[in-house]
Amino acid sequence: MPHLDPDAVALAALGEPLDAAPRAHLASCADCAREVASLAAAAAVARAGDAGELVPPPAAVWGRVRDELGLAEDVVPEGTDLARGDGSAVDRSADDGSGDPAAAAGGVPGPRPAPGVDPVPAASRRHRRGPWLAAAAAGLVVGGVAGGLAVSAALRPGPETVVAEVRLEALPGWSASGDAQVEEDAQGRRTLVVRVTDADADGFREVWLLDAGATRLVSLGLLDGDEGRFALPPGLDLAEFPVVDVSAEPFDGDPAHSGDSIVRGELALPA
Repeated sequence: MPHLDPDAVALAALGEPLDAAPRAHLASCADCAREVASLAAAAAVARAGDAGELVPPPAAVWGRVRDELGLAEDVVPEGTDLARGDGSAVDRSADDGSGDPAAAAGGVPGPRPAPGVDPVPAASRRHRRGPWLAAAAAGLVVGGVAGGLAVSAALRPGPETVVAEVRLEALPGWSASGDAQVEEDAQGRRTLVVRVTDADADGFREVWLLDAGATRLVSLGLLDGDEGRFALPPGLDLAEFPVVDVSAEPFDGDPAHSGDSIVRGELALPA
């Protein structure tokens, strides 16, 4: 199975539930797990709630946004100081630093606050900061997810090619079924993908590669769920170990094969 697609990565990073197959892949793929963890960290920062004091942009910024969206001139962000009581926008671009737009425009200035006194009540500042804080948080989530996906797409190897596959047949005493395939990426790295259904075991299930006579074997790891991905060592010769075997193993501390195979099949290797 290929790596998770960007939509599944984004959903997982935002804490949304995944289907069984993507969830199983995420549990067994370190690359995808790191990708999700990185994006989840960005989302967590955005959800933290308070990014500190944010400075509202000047009216000229909102004017460009309004023009780009084709909005009427009297449309301003709700809860900001870009609106007067009559609905018109306040141009802060000519502010002389006094905080009084009328004085900057040559009109009659309003009363100046006493030194050390904040002319804007704290409650008002918090109210005005809300829309900008929400916009910043949303931008952080979207930007973090989009940026992370772009980086991961650039670093991720090209699509894998299936070089061998087999149908796995149930052994006596079992009614399970499954299949296995060997994928190879552009760098020559190989992965055995194993899928098995209806194979509930009392202990755990282990994936092996056997020789044709089932006298020699290599353990690849535990199968958790219906599907697993197992990296094949670079020096492993599949012509020497072409048989895929999934066994039922008890919790007895013995690393050897239990002798109780659930499914088995021999890979059809290219000539």
